[in-house]
Amino acid sequence: MFGKPAFVILVLSFLLSLPYISSIARYVTVLGFFRIKSNTIIQDPSHLIFINDTIQCEDIHFEKESGKLFLACEDSYEGRFEWFPPLANFQNPSLADKSTGSIHVVDPESKQSQRLKFKSFSAPFITHGIDVIPDPNSAKAAVYIFAINHLPDSTTCSSTESAQKCVRKAGSRVEIFHHVIGSEVATHLRSVQHPLVSTPNDILARDSHSFYVTNDYHYKEGALRLFEKLYWDAKWSTTIFVELDSLISPNPTAGVNARVAAKGIYNQNGLGWGRSGEILIGCSGSGVMEIGQASSDDPAIQVVGSIKVDSTIDNPSYFSDPFANATFDASGYLLAGLPRAVDLPRTETDPNGTDGAMVWYIPLQSRQRQESTKPDAISPRLLFEDDGERVRSATTAVMVAIDPNLEQGQRWAWLFVTGMFARSAVAVKVNLESIV
Repeated sequence: MFGKPAFVILVLSFLLSLPYISSIARYVTVLGFFRIKSNTIIQDPSHLIFINDTIQCEDIHFEKESGKLFLACEDSYEGRFEWFPPLANFQNPSLADKSTGSIHVVDPESKQSQRLKFKSFSAPFITHGIDVIPDPNSAKAAVYIFAINHLPDSTTCSSTESAQKCVRKAGSRVEIFHHVIGSEVATHLRSVQHPLVSTPNDILARDSHSFYVTNDYHYKEGALRLFEKLYWDAKWSTTIFVELDSLISPNPTAGVNARVAAKGIYNQNGLGWGRSGEILIGCSGSGVMEIGQASSDDPAIQVVGSIKVDSTIDNPSYFSDPFANATFDASGYLLAGLPRAVDLPRTETDPNGTDGAMVWYIPLQSRQRQESTKPDAISPRLLFEDDGERVRSATTAVMVAIDPNLEQGQRWAWLFVTGMFARSAVAVKVNLESIV
């Protein structure tokens, strides 16, 4: 499973963790050392739908005003196993130069995917985290789409140059698009780069001119990167707050202002909005979701609580129940992750691997909302799991409620699950009354 250098570092990091990690049992549990992958049984075949043309969509967002789902996907299955900087995979930059990742819009009711056509954009597009916010100034319903792009560094890595000779490996940046709801086009506005944004993973837009972005690791590759990944006290990741002077610029670095918004947290990975302005930070390797707050005057994130689950996690989301009433409210957090992250060093370059999926749901009943971060108020439920045959890996899960009038008064929802290695996103129909 591990090569000799990796095994030595694993043992070293494990030993160094002894004085600092309160429970080594939790370390073993989160990484899934002894976990056997399992499947959630779907009794009705119509309750599990594979969404067309959604290859390796690492992130998915539900945009409430339009009622649509937005996904950042790849256009071929094999490419991610030869070039994916978030996993320190730089094998084939020439292949990445030809990558044409895409943004898709999915109707939660029909489960059909629409691939958007890019306008004013022809660069390589290696997708990762995205965020979508409404454009309040558009005459027609429209959104801004923010997307991470892990294209090769064109200044040091030519398409014919060996990856080992490259100095920077990847020239990761943020792409900003504008999309009119109902159209087939995503118009590219600009690219964004800044030295503080070095290993971007996920993005959280505050408005059209500002956003948060995580650097999930300090080191891009090598032994120190592996040490940082395995040692939970290596709290070197950051979340950066970026402000733009202009939404239109041919220069990715022009008018880009950035500062550190959160640090001293292990493996900051996914970002999401919680309730009442909460900023959710998924700390992937430790299975911890930090709950933060920031003001409009000061974008620095202050951590005010946390939630732990028994697996690695990725991009967090919050389900706000639109049909909540005094007797039933299914609002809660959703966390997607891997059942056996310990296998990742072996499977991350294997197109035939079967990384499984786990989706956790943390419901917040009305009485719990007043004390949401107290341990006795948080009860993670395993909402969905898979052995990797139906959905390979889970990096994001979002939930869309079904009108009770369409279900004889019962409370149901569609759970959408996607992963960085998944051949397609899936939609699973879940009974909310059985899990809250």
